[in-house]
Amino acid sequence: MNYTQTAKDVLQHVGGKENIAHLEHCSTRLRFTLIDQNKADVPALEKTPGVIAVRMSGQCQVVIGNDVIEVYEELTGLLGGALSGQNGSSHQPKEKRKVGTVLLDFIVGVFQPLVPAIAGGGILKSFLLLFSLFGLIDAKGQTYQILNMVGDAPLYFLPLLVAVTTANKLKVNPLVALSAVGALILPNMTAMLTEGAQLFSFNVKNIAYAYQVFPAILSVLLYAQVEKWFTRISPKPIRIFFVPMMSLVITVPITLLLLGPIGFTAGQGFTALILAMFDKVGWVAVAFLAAVLPFMVASGMHKAMVPYAVTT
Repeated sequence: MNYTQTAKDVLQHVGGKENIAHLEHCSTRLRFTLIDQNKADVPALEKTPGVIAVRMSGQCQVVIGNDVIEVYEELTGLLGGALSGQNGSSHQPKEKRKVGTVLLDFIVGVFQPLVPAIAGGGILKSFLLLFSLFGLIDAKGQTYQILNMVGDAPLYFLPLLVAVTTANKLKVNPLVALSAVGALILPNMTAMLTEGAQLFSFNVKNIAYAYQVFPAILSVLLYAQVEKWFTRISPKPIRIFFVPMMSLVITVPITLLLLGPIGFTAGQGFTALILAMFDKVGWVAVAFLAAVLPFMVASGMHKAMVPYAVTT
């Protein structure tokens, strides 16, 4: 495949770089968020050498296959960092998108970048389990334990990973968002919550935030609004420290008192529902999985299920 020519053709048929608000890729697809989807020439894209298929579903997804990284690198070279959605421009997609499309785009933007880390760590843990069953490695040995912790790291620090991807999706400072969520899983914070803690005379619920997703998302959603508000009202000379300081001071306490417990409860409820479906009415769970799998494939999130398939 001529990666350079494919990248040039794809760029031309999506309407040029001035029509691209955001570009990313998963394991097989280029994912464009276009300013005006009507400018995309889908038939021409489908006929482009190197393009396997095109899907228009909120995003313009150009299926490349195993060569997607090489084509993506050529595209970023052609764009030269001039994406309107990645250089602070206010350009947004022109057409008014449906709520479902916006929600799907948000979910994809938050979770799709996590797939390599989750899948990599999960596959490592699965292989370690298989090796121990075949007697190739001692499950009680330190080598096994260290490698198992390596595989567990993406899951344990999932709140931090989610904080970064959510902040990137919302176009706010990812490092401050990471700090806000990181405060929830500090060892001293965890110990204090376990012993019983109060904040402004309110009891703080004892929650282990490691491995959790929803509290981190809710925390960054709040942080995004707080950061934007303080950026507008803050005097420019002190903005560099005042905005992140005030954002942290407001976001973390509200998350500990309100958003964290809400997100934790939502996560527990979702997990309990899925487990109950598989335990009591397995056929419903299979039907549910079959219904959502096309959307998972479209978002690239189906690859996160590979470790569980290998284990079972």
